[in-house]
Amino acid sequence: MSEATISSSPHKPSVELQGGAAQPAPSFEPARLLGLALATPPSRFTQDELLDLLGLAGDPFASSIFSRSGVGTRHLTVSEESVARTLQARTVTTEDELFRLAVRAVDELAIDLREVGVVVTGTYYSLGGPTLAHRIGDHYGLDPATDKYHLVGVGCASAVPLFRLALGCLRGWLKRKALVVAAESISGFLTAGAPGDDKVKVVGSALFGDGCAAALLDNGDAGQAPGPRIVATSVYQVPETLDYVRFRVTGDDSHLNISRELPALAESSAAGVVECFLGEQGLARADIDHWLMHPGGRGIVEALQRALGLTDEQVAPSVGVLSDFGNVGTPSGLFVLARTLDDRRPAPGDRALMLTIGPGVTVGLMLLAWSDGQNPDHTRR
Repeated sequence: MSEATISSSPHKPSVELQGGAAQPAPSFEPARLLGLALATPPSRFTQDELLDLLGLAGDPFASSIFSRSGVGTRHLTVSEESVARTLQARTVTTEDELFRLAVRAVDELAIDLREVGVVVTGTYYSLGGPTLAHRIGDHYGLDPATDKYHLVGVGCASAVPLFRLALGCLRGWLKRKALVVAAESISGFLTAGAPGDDKVKVVGSALFGDGCAAALLDNGDAGQAPGPRIVATSVYQVPETLDYVRFRVTGDDSHLNISRELPALAESSAAGVVECFLGEQGLARADIDHWLMHPGGRGIVEALQRALGLTDEQVAPSVGVLSDFGNVGTPSGLFVLARTLDDRRPAPGDRALMLTIGPGVTVGLMLLAWSDGQNPDHTRR
C-alpha cells in the first residue's frame, strides 16, 4: 500500500451537505501525533448500579434504554449526594475533577513541557474559571508566553476542531509543540430521575461517562519521524440541526437532550461526506485500514456502520470503547484512536479515518497515515 501524501495545495474543494451550502474542506501542512494518553476516574459503575443510583431501578423504559445502549460500564464521580445537587452547586468539584483528570493524562505523556508553545483544552462543561488551559499552564510552570485556548460546548466532535486549532496556532512558534487536552466530567451535571422527566433525559443518562485524553502534536516535517501523520481534517455543521444535541439546564436540573433522529441523520449523511473528504485526498473508502467511528451510542455506531458498509471487525474499537467507558464526549474520538493503537498496531502505510459527531450537528473528519511501523507513546488508564 502506498503512503498517503500530505496535502498542502491552496486549492480547497467543497462538500455539499444535506440541505446546506458548500463549505471548504481545509487541509494541513505536515503534522504529527507524537503522543496520546488517557485518564479516567477510579470509580467504575455498571448500568444496573447507575439505574439504582439515579433512582431509575424498576422503571421499564429506563431499564430498556440502559440495557440497549451498548454501554457496559462507565467511569464517573457520582454518589447519591452529588446527583441530588444542581449543576451550579457542583461547580467547584467539577472544575477540580476536570483538572485532576487533565494532570493525570498529561503526566502519562511523560513529555518535556518546555517544548510546548500552545495549549488547547476543551470541555463540554462551561462553568467556572480560570480555564483549564490556564490552570495547566500554571500547574506545570509553562512559559508565560505560551498560547492558551479553551473551547466549550463542542462536545463529541471536539477531537478534530481541537487539533485544527492547535496546529494552526503552532505556525507562530518555531520548533515548539502543541498540547491538546480534551476532558469531560459528565458527573458534573448528571442528576437523579424524577417524576415527569422527559424520556430524552433517561437516554442521555444511559450513555455518558467521564474521561480525559491528552495529545502532543508537532507541525514539523512529518516525514522524518515515526507515528501517525495528520494528513487532513475537515469540520462540517449540518444545517438546521441545532436541537438534535442540546444541553438542557434549568434552576434545579440539567441533562443532555439527544434526538432520536440523530442516528438516522448520521446514516443518511455519513457516506457522502466521507467520500467527498477522501476524494479530495485522492482516496476512496477501500483505502482506509482503520475506522475510528464516534462511540456515541449503539444507535450511532450501527448507523455509521450501515452507511459506510463496515464490518463488525472494523467498528470493534468503537464498540469496545462504548462498552468499557460509555460516550466520554469531548475526548471520545481520541479514546477510539487509543484503542486502535493498542489493539490494531497500525503498520507502515496504514491509513485511519476518524469521524466524530457532536452538537451543531457537527461532523469532524480526520485522516491519519503511518509513515513507519512505530506508534506514538500512549497509555490507557
